[in-house]
Amino acid sequence: MTEIDFKQYPILFVDDEDLAVSSLKKYFEKEFTVFTATQGDEALDLIDRHPEIVLILTDQRMPKMTGIELLRKVMEKRPDIIRMLMTAFTDLKTLINAVNLGQVYQYVEKPYEPSQLKQYLKSGIERYFLIKERDGLYSEKVGTMQKMARMNRLEAIGILAAGMAHEINNPLVAIQTFLEMAPKKRTEADPDFWDTFHKVATKDVIRIRKIVSKLLTYAKNKKETRLFLVKTDLNKLIKETIVLLEKEAAKKKLLIKGEFISALPLISLDIEKMKQVIINLILNAIHAASEGFITIKTANLDENFVQFSISDTGIGISEENMEKLFNPFFTTKEAGTGLGLMTCHDIIDKHRGFINVKSVLSKGTTFIIQLPVDPEKHERRKNPR
Repeated sequence: MTEIDFKQYPILFVDDEDLAVSSLKKYFEKEFTVFTATQGDEALDLIDRHPEIVLILTDQRMPKMTGIELLRKVMEKRPDIIRMLMTAFTDLKTLINAVNLGQVYQYVEKPYEPSQLKQYLKSGIERYFLIKERDGLYSEKVGTMQKMARMNRLEAIGILAAGMAHEINNPLVAIQTFLEMAPKKRTEADPDFWDTFHKVATKDVIRIRKIVSKLLTYAKNKKETRLFLVKTDLNKLIKETIVLLEKEAAKKKLLIKGEFISALPLISLDIEKMKQVIINLILNAIHAASEGFITIKTANLDENFVQFSISDTGIGISEENMEKLFNPFFTTKEAGTGLGLMTCHDIIDKHRGFINVKSVLSKGTTFIIQLPVDPEKHERRKNPR
């Protein structure tokens, strides 16, 4: 422990007898900074005027205000002050009650032994020092965590802003080109220009609108942190979602297969949000594959966690793209916005679950989602990957 300069931590002696406080001051003023008072009100006034006081030692039997009454008021005013009570053996029952109530850190029996009392005072100041050091470290840690959280938020905003600027800038170039050429082409009979560029510009306006709309939806989902948890049959939810997307899969000659474990427990989840995850992941699989199968499996991990996976036989994801997969606006789709997988990640995270990806180029991709049976009862565990 750091060596303590006891002079830097003032103490207050309180006793209604002048001789008693004079003796205490005489014994200890060489090693400690000492304040004295002869009654409770005077002691409280000193504590108000001298916030540097860290320890109070008071006699129990005093007129107007007893030592325990004084320490109770000190505790209300300055709970950090180390409180000590000096008392005769006959006051033992009163003292025990005070100690049990947390009003007294140490009692000193009369008549006191100066060397023993000095040790009590040093121990009290050391305790004060350690508590303040602990609180300081805690505050520093909290401050660091808050700073990191702010930095993470700023980084996320930066990523979003950069991604949005890039995604909107590309279609804006086409729109700007069309608008710059339009005045010159007004007098020319150039049907190809009006047909081609007008279609491109219109398409890009729709794309920008779609990006903004998706971003607003994503922001709304981020803001809505509350989950409407309902005990749900995950197998049934997935089957119902498959029905919605079978026709879309059939357009690319894809068959969606389900392999569901029958002993899957009911799990607590937000049905609409989880359906959004399943739809997004199946649509990704449909986009990635042409002919073949999309396989959806469910499984029990243990009594607290379940798992479902969605696999495709598509083109796979490169190692470079795997690192960007959950970044905002990253997409390999021509008309995609790149917010779908990021939204999936956020929804799974709110459920205290995990989403992992395995992929082999030219062979396919598997998204693996692990969910707690009850998000409210289970602490987040380490991602098993």
